[in-house]
Amino acid sequence: DRILVSRTLEEKIKKAIISEDMIADEASPELAEIRRKIRNTNNKIKDTLQSFVGGNKIKYLQENIVTMRNGRYVVPVKAEYKNEMKGLVHDTSSSGATLFIEPMAVVEANNELKSLAAAEEHEIERILAELSGMAGEFEDTIKISFESATMLDLHFAKAHLAYKMKASRPI
Repeated sequence: DRILVSRTLEEKIKKAIISEDMIADEASPELAEIRRKIRNTNNKIKDTLQSFVGGNKIKYLQENIVTMRNGRYVVPVKAEYKNEMKGLVHDTSSSGATLFIEPMAVVEANNELKSLAAAEEHEIERILAELSGMAGEFEDTIKISFESATMLDLHFAKAHLAYKMKASRPI
């Protein structure tokens, strides 16, 4: 038996998969572009919301922060000023004193962010399916290599045990 290697497949997998739950931007040009758009949209939303927390609307806010509710950027508005801040209410504090409002100025950008997140997930699935298909083409090679590696591991384990036991071959 022998261990066979497909350097092309190995390199593609190493380039695309960073960890068990992370795919590299460089896995495809489409994924890199989607993630660039996500970063730009996030920055646009944060800049817009910073103008709320640092501008003339600050008196309406419970805290001078930007936060997230249900995957959307919101600002914490004092309940008594809810009519002063035009937007969508996504949550209320347990005391009812604070409403988490998504200002109308960022609704469309938040929608775009949701759309881009779905596109990113779709592209990741496409990349993984492509890599799986490539691995499938090497199914026989992978099986042979796995069996060979298993046998090698068994022989090394036996040798290691014999060494630890200071064992010798029986006569």
